[in-house]
Amino acid sequence: MIEKEIEAILAWQDMGDGDTGVDGLIKVFERLKSIATEADLPALVAAIQSPKNNFWTRELFADPICGLGGADYLEPLLKASQLGLDEGHDNDGFDALLIELAHIEPEKCRAKLEELMARDGFKHREAANWLLEFCS
Repeated sequence: MIEKEIEAILAWQDMGDGDTGVDGLIKVFERLKSIATEADLPALVAAIQSPKNNFWTRELFADPICGLGGADYLEPLLKASQLGLDEGHDNDGFDALLIELAHIEPEKCRAKLEELMARDGFKHREAANWLLEFCS
């Protein structure tokens, strides 16, 4: 299980962000990625939605979510991505993960995005339309 790694990543901001802290966080993230399985997706989604995140830790959690869950998890991924934009970040790393997902699973990604955009009240239409451009 990955609860210990998730808690360490979420607690990182409280410990400061000096070079040692960043190196330690990267080691914890690499360990999380190496042991996470599809069964851990609910915990990863809960982690990416945690208010304890910043733009970078959300991006870290997005990586295994994209790899393990793929297009099925576009809704929480788009929501987390939007939080980074709302905070004034360029999301270049997060965008790269989403683009890679669209290239790996173009049909599934397109279908999921169209499903999401068909819902009343879906709040991430602009991002979904942007990502559709990469589903070829």
